Amino acid sequence: DFRDPMDALGARFRRAKQRAADAEAGISPADREALRTLGLEAGADLRAVRQAYSTLVRRYHPDRNGGDRTHEAKLQAVIAAYAQLRGRTAA
Repeated sequence: DFRDPMDALGARFRRAKQRAADAEAGISPADREALRTLGLEAGADLRAVRQAYSTLVRRYHPDRNGGDRTHEAKLQAVIAAYAQLRGRTAA
């Protein structure tokens, strides 16, 4: 019996388990990060990717925020994530 108050062992196990599941499903670490950016799970299809992309672009675009450019980095991350996933699903 021991305690793991910072969940060091459990977190390491979950990361290894996630990497194995991703490898089995054919999801690269870049794809996993892109899905996370869009707020999607690993089983998302192209329709869900497009819908999440559309929603987030409308949320972060300066034209929708009265010219406020504070979300520009998030907008660029969403665009890059969509490009990553669009390329994966086209193959």
